[in-house]
Amino acid sequence: MTKTLLQVALLFSTLSLSAFGGGKVVLPSMHQSAVGEYHWMDDEDFVNLFSISMAAPGPSMMVVTLVGLKACLPYGIPIAILGALVATLAMFVPSSFLVYFAGNWWDHWKESPWRHSVMDAILPISTGLILAATWIISKTSIHTVPTAIMGVVALSLMLFTKLNPVLMMGVAGVISWTFLK
Repeated sequence: MTKTLLQVALLFSTLSLSAFGGGKVVLPSMHQSAVGEYHWMDDEDFVNLFSISMAAPGPSMMVVTLVGLKACLPYGIPIAILGALVATLAMFVPSSFLVYFAGNWWDHWKESPWRHSVMDAILPISTGLILAATWIISKTSIHTVPTAIMGVVALSLMLFTKLNPVLMMGVAGVISWTFLK
């Protein structure tokens, strides 16, 4: 139990400090650790937790809380809740301190050419990491022709309309429940 809590704390504090470009850029590393390294869950569990976190109100990185909960669930509900709390704090506290203390220093170099170079490098790397996260979620959730069609339709709707994603998920759930049992 203590070992798992320490693993959760170390994983999410490390991810916290490497989440340049937003929390979703660390999803591939989170997946690799939670599924491949620590075996807290399988691919389907990870995708389900990610889906729940995206559908729920609140921060988009609620998946962190759910992964911490799932990692510690074998030790009982109280420890699972502690795991969720540890994961959440480990994900948000280190980066919050970093932003607080580095913010003034970063602003001081606002016109520096090297700052612009760093920002120009971070943007494509963040984009690549977000695409990697998309690939991880897609390869687990798109496994038949109907689910591939639903994925392409959802992507198209997101790119070309302002339709609420929660509404799309609800409609996809009804379609899946009705036709893909």
